[in-house]
Amino acid sequence: MGLPMSFARDPCPDLTLSLPDPAVLHHLGEHFAAGYFELPGASPMRRWSRAVRRRFENRAVPPYQGELLYPAGAAYRGTEDRLLSPSYSFTWNYDDALLNERLNNGSTKEQCGALAALQAHFREILPQLGMALRQHGVGGVGYTHSIPNYGRVVHEGLDRHGERIADGLTRAEGEGDAGKRDFYLGLQDVLEGIRVWQGKLSAALTDAPTNGAPWRERLLAAYERVPFRPARDFFEGLVAYNFTYYLDDCDNPGRLDLELGELCERALAEGSLTRDEAVKLVRQLWENVDANNGWSTGIGGTAPDGSPCRNALTKICLEAAQGIRRPNLQLHIRQDMPDDLWEAALDTLATGCGLPALYNEEVYLQALRDADLGVREEDLAWHNGGGCTETMIHGRSNVGSLDAGINLPYILVQTLDEHLATAASFEGLLSAYKDDMRQAVADIADIVNANQEAKARLRPQPMRSLLVDDCLETGKEFNAGGARYNWSVVNVAGLANVTDSLAAVREVVFETKELTGTELLDVLRRNFEGAEEMGKRLERCPRFGNDDPAADEIAAAVSESLFRDFLAQRPWRGGRFLASCLMFVTYADAGRPVGATPDGRRAGEPLADSAGPVQGRDKRGPTAMLKSVAKVPHRLAPGTLVVNARFTKDFFTTAAGRSRLKELVRTYFDLGGMQLQVNVVDQQVLRDALPHPERHEDLIIRIGGYSEYFNHLSPELKQTVLERTEHGM
Repeated sequence: MGLPMSFARDPCPDLTLSLPDPAVLHHLGEHFAAGYFELPGASPMRRWSRAVRRRFENRAVPPYQGELLYPAGAAYRGTEDRLLSPSYSFTWNYDDALLNERLNNGSTKEQCGALAALQAHFREILPQLGMALRQHGVGGVGYTHSIPNYGRVVHEGLDRHGERIADGLTRAEGEGDAGKRDFYLGLQDVLEGIRVWQGKLSAALTDAPTNGAPWRERLLAAYERVPFRPARDFFEGLVAYNFTYYLDDCDNPGRLDLELGELCERALAEGSLTRDEAVKLVRQLWENVDANNGWSTGIGGTAPDGSPCRNALTKICLEAAQGIRRPNLQLHIRQDMPDDLWEAALDTLATGCGLPALYNEEVYLQALRDADLGVREEDLAWHNGGGCTETMIHGRSNVGSLDAGINLPYILVQTLDEHLATAASFEGLLSAYKDDMRQAVADIADIVNANQEAKARLRPQPMRSLLVDDCLETGKEFNAGGARYNWSVVNVAGLANVTDSLAAVREVVFETKELTGTELLDVLRRNFEGAEEMGKRLERCPRFGNDDPAADEIAAAVSESLFRDFLAQRPWRGGRFLASCLMFVTYADAGRPVGATPDGRRAGEPLADSAGPVQGRDKRGPTAMLKSVAKVPHRLAPGTLVVNARFTKDFFTTAAGRSRLKELVRTYFDLGGMQLQVNVVDQQVLRDALPHPERHEDLIIRIGGYSEYFNHLSPELKQTVLERTEHGM
């Protein structure tokens, strides 16, 4: 293997590359990489498992500063594992630029040789994992969020995981199955690394100052038992839960009230825990999620036996989330949800944090059944949005989220270029657009499937193989299809832009015949330059979000065709492709490669920020907006179609307002809507935050599929938030 061309002027161009010396990598603080290179002839599963072990054995321990849970705050890495770092989505991330910097900053010859060999190795691997999605890389490229089975750690303990691994290893050796043998040997390494890490945390607590740290002794006592033995009470359970959250590198907390609700209620009844303490403990977990930019927690909804899931912890989760940005709290609303839970949800929303997002429980459960994903009835209750809100099953699934995206306006521009000038009817043009979407779906599925297969070979996930069912039972690695449920979520960008554009084409070209197809194409190619009046005329055409059948029927037709096309495709790992729309902060970037569109949007401008109307185009009130959005067949897109809505504060500060908002949500859900997220931010506050960000450091808004600090957004995105319609009483 020769030296890469970029090293022509390296301080060590004469070295003959081989595999790096792990001892040198350890000396450089690259323990994760060192572990990987300890077993050069072994399978990827064993090599990455050894990397995980060495990472935990050598990882810097965060200082204990009196928090209620430990670890706490942002995950502490110090200076180790920077060239090759762990990733909950990709197993590992490799930083080529930092490696070049180290090579050029006085490394010894021995260090230089190890670094250059490491670089050559990963430059050879990375092209095998690439995904050439280009304009369709909207919101995710081969990404994988997940949710560990926290309950098995809490209620069984990791020692039981060790027993299951040992049993599997015995079976594999008896069957002579080398692949499964490596799988279980690798997980034994992972478990040993976790054991060392837990011991280091306990030692840090023991050595921490006692002054001002009243929870230190309780934490020490808890760590004498968890996470290796079952938790006996709510506090031990939450310590084990928090430990596992950090173990998985701070992705999704998942279904907390389902996992710990019984322990919480028992502790409250016994008097060993006060409600105020419970709120503070959960708030600490939420602050840990927020500090790590972590993701989603579902609460409420349905228990595995089909009964309502609402316990003391459900309301505690809501109260603990007041005014916070993360986690992306998702309230699963059943038709029988009581008023006290509604009021708790509205109290939290009134703090302006955009939490909780609201989910139509019955329709989600039915949509998952209808999607033919093979989900057992008792597992449906564990559905939870991961990441922003990509639907998965807590503790039991590997969901590509987001595996890819599809840029609908980009495809439309191509369709118009090829067909508008010669189209004999609007129906013919619409049919051509559906054909182009269908081809894009097939191409995207091929790319995703190739990537999934490559990840199974080259990017095994040891930690998730340990923590997600049924990998241990089957002896199959997480990325190779070992999880009980496997499917892929794909992001749909710009549905509202396409709807408005096609409605405009139908009106001005085929109905009023104000322009020929050729003339409209000329206007678009000139980006409306010299045709500003025509741009204004197009803006008066039917708009999605106003309960106008002329637009809504197009949205329904386009989306149903697209969603069914995705459901017809099969991912390599299993399951189906589920459409979603959760553009979070990517809808500005998604608009950059898209030329001018017939809805009056100029080339390069942002797309719609969600599955709802283009920001600011809904003019007839919230009922009309929600009725339009409900025309889209949400049931065919259980990956989650995010819908943003802004409401004035009087919806939350008066009894009449609260009643009106509940009626709106119930009506929308009765019409088939599946998800709604609410912003409660005064327009004047937003306007002041533009020139004076220092005055609004804690201002939170709902963007795409989650809440974010307003000051973290780009100027383009801030403007789109201002443009959203604010619905009043």
